[in-house]
Amino acid sequence: MRTILYLLFGLTIIFAQAACSPTNHGPSSGTTVESDEAPKGNTVKENKVIPIRIIVGGSTFTATLNNNETTQALVAQFPMTLQMNELNGLEKYNDLSEALPSASPERPATIHAGDIMCWSGNTLVLFYHTFSNSYDGYVPLGSVDDPANLAAALGSGSVQVTWSLAE
Repeated sequence: MRTILYLLFGLTIIFAQAACSPTNHGPSSGTTVESDEAPKGNTVKENKVIPIRIIVGGSTFTATLNNNETTQALVAQFPMTLQMNELNGLEKYNDLSEALPSASPERPATIHAGDIMCWSGNTLVLFYHTFSNSYDGYVPLGSVDDPANLAAALGSGSVQVTWSLAE
């Protein structure tokens, strides 16, 4: 009987600690928290996500970036128009003049049409087809909200792409 009581007491302590431990229960998407840092370049309030606009020719796409150090460094350069090069019929890329800070590169098993990533620290990549991936070194930045017409808009070969914050 004592063993059962000790076991129940121990479980109660574990659950109480888990309930009281600090977790990230920050604001939900769209909720704004003001930052005390001084503004630099394009600044974004500390939302969970950053809405952006991508213009390719006559097509405009909305996208959502994760709000982190890497995307903050990227949007600080907005608006920008880049000549994005073709690679393997799957993606458009541009080697940025400066590396973006990236803490944890990944090897996503599947890359999806509309994914926006940084590769090797300084290459901005916009994927327009879904495929299995075996390369590492990617930092996921976000994704195009509706990539249905993205491949058609990007076409084949190099293309100019304008990146800006959504208004």
